Amino acid sequence: MKKQKTKNIVIIIIIIFLKNSFCEDAAGFDFLNLPVSARSAGIGNISLIGESANVLAMRGNPAMLSEIKNNAVEIDFAPIILDVYSGALSGVIVLQNGLVVVPSIFYISFGTTDAVDENGDKLNLEIAPFSLSVDCAASYRFFERLSSGIRIKFVFEQIAKRTIYWDNIYCGAFALDLGIFSDYKALRYSAGLRNAGFSFDNYENINVKLPVSAFVAVGAILQKEAKIEWFLECEKYLYDYMFFRTGFEIPVFRDVLILRTGTIFSPNDVKNFFGTFGKSSKKSWEYSGENWILATVGATINAKIKNELLSIDIACQFRKDGIRPGLSFSGTMYF
Repeated sequence: MKKQKTKNIVIIIIIIFLKNSFCEDAAGFDFLNLPVSARSAGIGNISLIGESANVLAMRGNPAMLSEIKNNAVEIDFAPIILDVYSGALSGVIVLQNGLVVVPSIFYISFGTTDAVDENGDKLNLEIAPFSLSVDCAASYRFFERLSSGIRIKFVFEQIAKRTIYWDNIYCGAFALDLGIFSDYKALRYSAGLRNAGFSFDNYENINVKLPVSAFVAVGAILQKEAKIEWFLECEKYLYDYMFFRTGFEIPVFRDVLILRTGTIFSPNDVKNFFGTFGKSSKKSWEYSGENWILATVGATINAKIKNELLSIDIACQFRKDGIRPGLSFSGTMYF
């Protein structure tokens, strides 16, 4: 009886979050779409990550967390562009009943900007915008080949703090991600919903809403003389854009070194790719404002330290707009 009551409460909460996600307002919190770990960044931000025991796989699909067998701590850092930086800290707790719980904090600093008065004159004051996500994910393998997961998060963005000439501008949200994951022989399947929830802000003219999206993904592990893992994912944002992501992973040297590469493209990218052979050719920045990633590459180095596994990840993302490539770094220690 008690379990049924708890189940009903969870269902009601999910319905409330979903209902508030389909309101027609301006979408915000774009930083939630950025890759957090270098492992996912190196393969095109795919949620169905080949190395499933990756702490922040929950950024795309929390159901993947059920694949983690050991407690772990992960630290992530990325100099995104100019003086914009991101960082994350996560922990993994594997319970005896098989439930995997992962608390995490993700922070982005957007550098500093000079404050100005009502006449546009600079003040001896700097404003430091930032974004923050504090969350906790849980995953459980209900059947031999089926896992489900949920991630609950509190999101907050502060654009400006209150001064004599500036208002305190901020927005926040409570949201959740839902996902399922299954594998059968050489195939993997993944699907889920991201950023469903409700938000609040103190903007005067608009209501900021979460970037709600749904995704499906499939992967294949080809293993003969060499092992190759291939993944394809489609994600549709309910307010507008749709993306496709694809990538490869190639473990070498008995999984001591893992290489990966990937890309992200939209239907507009495909349309204009074929248009390059005709008179309707356009530059990428003339049509593709929804996605600036051209290609990604990355690598993982695994090492044993006193019988404990340490994974070091690095990724590089090449952009369509000509801005210098962005790097991401991650380190995961399994206990």
